[in-house]
Amino acid sequence: MCGRFVMKDSQKKVMSDFQIQHSEVLLEPRYNISPSQDIPVIVQQDGIRRLENRQWGLIPFWSKTPKPMINARSETASEKPAFRQAFKKRRCLIPASGFFEWAKEDGEKQPYFIFLKDKSSMAFAGLWEEWSAPDGKIVKTCAILTVEANSFLQFIHHRMPVILKPEYGMNWLDLDVTKASLKNLLMPLNSTKFSGIIYSQ
Repeated sequence: MCGRFVMKDSQKKVMSDFQIQHSEVLLEPRYNISPSQDIPVIVQQDGIRRLENRQWGLIPFWSKTPKPMINARSETASEKPAFRQAFKKRRCLIPASGFFEWAKEDGEKQPYFIFLKDKSSMAFAGLWEEWSAPDGKIVKTCAILTVEANSFLQFIHHRMPVILKPEYGMNWLDLDVTKASLKNLLMPLNSTKFSGIIYSQ
């Protein structure tokens, strides 16, 4: 799964690498992003790629009560009622510089920070929704898609976020891409791309 991540790339780098045409967000380094917080998200509507803030924790548009879901399993997201419509029509990218995962070691949880060796741009594949609260407020939300962990991460956790480089991220946002092509994107990134740092408690 993915429950904490880091975003420290500059606004210029993110805007350029993901070919974003409009931004509603001023990016600043964040080193411990957690669920329920507003996070930067790349969406594409009417051919315009936009960077905006959304609450991390997807609430289906039809939900009567808010029960945010921070992650969605990529293997079943296209069929699950909570994610099916978003998978079809409301896909997004969540730019990141790395993420945290915890391994059980000697009966305790040991945090690891996972990042790309070359420190190039990456984003998590995500889904977005807009939920109408009882007071009429529109709550913009999102979730991160996960996949089975690659060999680098398996000793830490059995799941990992779906990580896309910018060129594949463009395909993920394209609503004309076939379902089969989308499924091909939802794969663990090659283990050789990663490095990790052990954090002391």
